[in-house]
Amino acid sequence: MKAKKILTAVTCLCMTAQMFGYIQPVFNASANGTVVEQPVKTEIYDIFQYKNLGNYIEIVATSSTAKGVVVVPSEIDGLPVKSAGDNAFAGNQDITSIKLPDTLTSIGKGAFWGDTALTSVNIPEGVTQIKDETFLNCMSLMRISLPETLKSIGVRAFYNCALGEIDIPDSVKQISSQAFDSCRNLLSVNIPDGVTVLEEGVFSNCILDEIDIPKSVEKICQSALPNGIKKVYIYNPDCEIEVFAILGDPSNITIIAPKNSKVQEQAETYGFVFHPMQTICSGDANGDGEFGIADVVTLQNWLIGNGELIDWKAVDYTDDGVIDVFDLCIMKKCLVYYLNPNPPVESPNDIINLTADIKSAEVEGKDADETFVNGQTNFALELLKNTVSENENVLVSPYSVVQALAMTGNGADGITKEEFENVIGGGIDFDELNKYLYTQRTGQPNDEKCKLLTANSVWTRDNEARISPYPEFLQKVVDYYSAEIFKAPFDAETVKEVNNWVDTNTDHMIPKIVDEIDSETVMMLINAVTFDAKWRSPYYEEDVWKYDFTNYNGTVQQAEMMFSDEYSYLEDENATGFYKYYQGGRYAFAALLPNEDISVTDYVNSLTPESLHNVLSNPQEDYIRTGLPKFSYDYGKELSEILADMGMPSAFDYADADFSKLALQSTFISQVIHKTHIDVFEEGTRAAAVTGAMMSATCVPVLPEKEIILDRPFVYCIVDTETYLPVFMGTLMNLE
Repeated sequence: MKAKKILTAVTCLCMTAQMFGYIQPVFNASANGTVVEQPVKTEIYDIFQYKNLGNYIEIVATSSTAKGVVVVPSEIDGLPVKSAGDNAFAGNQDITSIKLPDTLTSIGKGAFWGDTALTSVNIPEGVTQIKDETFLNCMSLMRISLPETLKSIGVRAFYNCALGEIDIPDSVKQISSQAFDSCRNLLSVNIPDGVTVLEEGVFSNCILDEIDIPKSVEKICQSALPNGIKKVYIYNPDCEIEVFAILGDPSNITIIAPKNSKVQEQAETYGFVFHPMQTICSGDANGDGEFGIADVVTLQNWLIGNGELIDWKAVDYTDDGVIDVFDLCIMKKCLVYYLNPNPPVESPNDIINLTADIKSAEVEGKDADETFVNGQTNFALELLKNTVSENENVLVSPYSVVQALAMTGNGADGITKEEFENVIGGGIDFDELNKYLYTQRTGQPNDEKCKLLTANSVWTRDNEARISPYPEFLQKVVDYYSAEIFKAPFDAETVKEVNNWVDTNTDHMIPKIVDEIDSETVMMLINAVTFDAKWRSPYYEEDVWKYDFTNYNGTVQQAEMMFSDEYSYLEDENATGFYKYYQGGRYAFAALLPNEDISVTDYVNSLTPESLHNVLSNPQEDYIRTGLPKFSYDYGKELSEILADMGMPSAFDYADADFSKLALQSTFISQVIHKTHIDVFEEGTRAAAVTGAMMSATCVPVLPEKEIILDRPFVYCIVDTETYLPVFMGTLMNLE
C-alpha cells in the first residue's frame, strides 16, 4: 500500500513539477581549500518533493493530487524541514488548509500562488519574510495570523486575497508595493510604527473606510491608498504625499493631520478636505476647536448611531482604540471640572473618593514561577470542585476571587493570615504574594482585540467609631492592587454608587453586586474583571449550523453550533478537548469534553492540580474538526462556606477572625459575593466577574481523526497561555 502511494505521488509530481530529478549543485570548501561541487537531487516523501541540503530539508513541490488539509512534516530523513521553496505549494485548486511545522524558517516566492481554495495556513514564528507573490490569487484566504518575528512583506504578497482584516506585527519595517492590492474584502489593517514608506499600490482596490498613517511614514506613493477611503489620519507633519497617492474624488476624502503642516499644505493643494488633528483626549468631538456641552451631545448621539466624530482620537479618554461609554463618562467628569474647577466642599454624608489622597508608591513585582502557578492552579481547581453542580451551568473566576481576598488578607494576622496564605497563595507569604499578583495584574493585554481589565475598590463606612482602616493597610492595597478608596455612609445612595462602579468596571455585563448594605457591614473590598477578546480565527455565517445539544438531564435542544478546524489538541485519560485561541495568542478558550461514560461533575472531581496543569500546558499539534455551541449565561454564588471548607474558616468566624492589621476595630468577613457572566459567539468571547468581600464588626449569618463536537455537557476555561492559569472556569450543562 505504501509503495503504491509513493508511486502515485511520483507520477503526479513528474507531471506537475518540472524540477523532478533536477540536480542542484551545493558548493562546499574542502580541507585543502578547493571548492567541491556536491549534487543534491530532489526526492519524494509522500505527496512532497524535497531537497536534502545537508543539514535541513527544503520542500520544493507538492503533488497535484493533494486535497483538503495538508500537514507538512517537521522532519524528513532525520533532518528538520526548514524551508518551503519558491512555488512549493503553488497552483493547487483543492488544498483548503496547510499546516506548516514550527521548524520552518523560510517561505519562498510564490509559495502558495494560485491556491484558490486555500482558506487557512499558519506562519511559524521563525519566519521573518513574506516574499514576493507568496499568496498571490489565493482568493479564498480570508484570514491569517502573522508571527511577531516578521520583518517584511514582499511585492504583491497578498494580491487578490479575500482577507477581511490583517494584523501586521510591530516588527514589520517594510511593506512592498501592491502587497494588499485588490484585497476587496479588507476592512481593517494597521500600519506598524517603523514603516517609512507606503509603497505604490500597497492598498489599491481595497475597501478601507479609514486608515492611520503612523509618524514613522515619510512618504505615501501613487495609488497607495484605495479610492474608497473616507478618512486618513497622518501623524507625521512632514509626510510627503505623491500626486494620485489617494485615488477618488478628493472632496469626499478627509485628511486629519497636524495643523499648519506640510501635510495640510499638500491636502489643500490636491483638493482634499482637511481637519486639524486635535490633541489626544481634548474632548473636541465635533471638530469646532472648543470643548463644551456640544461635544458631550455629539458623542452621545454617535454612540447610539447618529452623526459622526470628526476625530475620534480626541475623545479616546481610555486610550484603548475603542470609543464607548467609558469615554463618555470620563468626558462628562472632565467637562464638570472644566466648567467649575473649584467644586463645593462635600457634605459629611457624601461619598468621598480618597484615592487622590493616597499616592501610589513604586513597588516591586515578581514573575510567575512554579510555586505561584501550582498554588493558583490548586485554588482554581478547588473553587470549581466546590461549586460544580450536575444540574446548572457554573462559571467562576479564580483570578477575581484571589484579587478580592488578597486585598482583604493584607489586613489579616495570626492564624487567619496563615489560612489566607495557604488557601489563596499555596503557602506563599503575603509580602511575596502581593508581588506575584501585582505582576499578574499589570501584565494583562489591553487592546481592542484582546483585553483583560482588572479594577479594585475599597468602600469603608464613614463612621470612625465603627471602622478606622490603618493607613498602612490602605497604602498596600493602593500600591499592589491600584484600589480606589471610598468613604461612604452605606445608605441607598452608596448602594447605587457601588453598583454603578461594578456595572462600569464589568463593561455592563454585571449591573450590580448588592441590593442593600447590611447595617453591620463596615467595609467592602470589591474586585471586577472584564475579559473581551476576538477569536484569532472568527466564525463566519457559513460556519454556524443548527445542531442538537443533549442537556445534563438527557433532553435535547437545538444549538447554534459553530464549526471550525483547530490544531491544538488536549487530552487526558478521561476527556478530550482543544484550544481555540484569541487574537494575540495570550489567551485561549480550552474546551474539555469528558468521555461518554463520565459525567462532568465526576470528571471535575477526578482532576488534581497537577493533572489540570498538565492537560492545559501540553497541547498537541493535531488537526481537529470542532463544534462549539454559542452560549451565554449569568452565574452567582456566595462563597463564605466554600472558602471556609477550603481551609480558611477563621476569617468567617467573628470570634476567631484576626484582621488586626486592617483596622483598630475587630472585624471578620460576613460574605464573599461572586457573580460572573459569559458570552461565547462568532466573533469572540466577553466575560466578566465581580467579587466582594463584606467585612462586619458583629456576628451575622454566613452564606481517531479527531473530531470534538461539544454537543453535551463540558468543562471550559479561559486560559492565560503564558502561565496556563485559568482566569475563568466553567461548566456548560444546558443551553439557557
